[in-house]
Amino acid sequence: MKFDENRRDFLKKSIGAGLSLYGITQFSLPILGTAEAKSTKPSVVIARDEKVIDKRFQIDPAVVRKMLDDSVIKLTGTKKAVDAWRELFRSDDIVGIKVNTLSGRRMSSSLEIVYAIVEGLKSAGVKEKNIIIWDKSDRDLESAGFQLNRKANNDPRCYGTIPPIGYEKDIKMLGSIASRLSRIVSHCTAFVNVPVLKHHTMAGVTLSLKNWFGAINNPNKYHFDTSVEKKMVAGCNYIPDVNSLLFSSSGLDKKQPLIVCDALMAQYDMGPGYNPRRTWIYGGLMVARDPVALDRIGLEIIENKRREAGFDSLMGTDIQPDYISIAADNFHDLGIDKRDDIKLINAGNLEPELL
Repeated sequence: MKFDENRRDFLKKSIGAGLSLYGITQFSLPILGTAEAKSTKPSVVIARDEKVIDKRFQIDPAVVRKMLDDSVIKLTGTKKAVDAWRELFRSDDIVGIKVNTLSGRRMSSSLEIVYAIVEGLKSAGVKEKNIIIWDKSDRDLESAGFQLNRKANNDPRCYGTIPPIGYEKDIKMLGSIASRLSRIVSHCTAFVNVPVLKHHTMAGVTLSLKNWFGAINNPNKYHFDTSVEKKMVAGCNYIPDVNSLLFSSSGLDKKQPLIVCDALMAQYDMGPGYNPRRTWIYGGLMVARDPVALDRIGLEIIENKRREAGFDSLMGTDIQPDYISIAADNFHDLGIDKRDDIKLINAGNLEPELL
């Protein structure tokens, strides 16, 4: 696969040639108070169906596809699924489907959901060779059941950043982050974010915002704040800063038209690694354009399950996921986190089961 090195030319550089000699590009954050408040309520669509996954964890692809199409119709306010997909993506887009495959087959982005997304993109006119299913590594993708494909043929491509695609040569900086980005990021023009609904022992929860740690070369560096405050990643700017680097006008200003959170199987404790004693069949999808709003609702679902299971709330602990609110502040302006300002839409035949 060939990457166009000239794509770097559009990146916004805010420091002089001195740092450039060291291969560092820095993006400046917006001045506090200058961000305009978003005027419309973001929608989070939850589709649950009792028939989508059975007790043996077998997933019905046809039910998944219907749930997804119904969700994008309600998200966009269109009458047909094809119109919804065309509203979200252009036919000439190069679409990266960013999956989460760290935790093996049971607690990674489901193949059935990803293939349903591929079909939706194809209905919008996106060529299969311009669809890339990707994550941090080939090994993780294979462990989650994906079949690697590097050929630009008539099938979607599927591979990790490592090996051999690798990371950009230049370091990109924004706020607290200094990282090299996956070369897949610079190659794609739009993304579908496919996280999994689950708990995280250092971030509280890992959903759409946290999933983008898989796009940088040094995520291990950003799980614990080494400053005087000694906070875990749950209370730091790290996760919002990575997302701002990718999607804000102060960074790369990439497009993320759609987030499809895999909530067929979910985990409420001892994540992000798969622990069968802390998982449950939720049988749902969460679909949104706003990552902050989706993560706020996802947190509520996990909190509700923790309460049902007799576990303490994450609130008031050192892994209270404050980063969700930080992502909504005027510096980052990545979405809306106030519950009353989020429009929740039920697209399934089961209730969402929120707090």
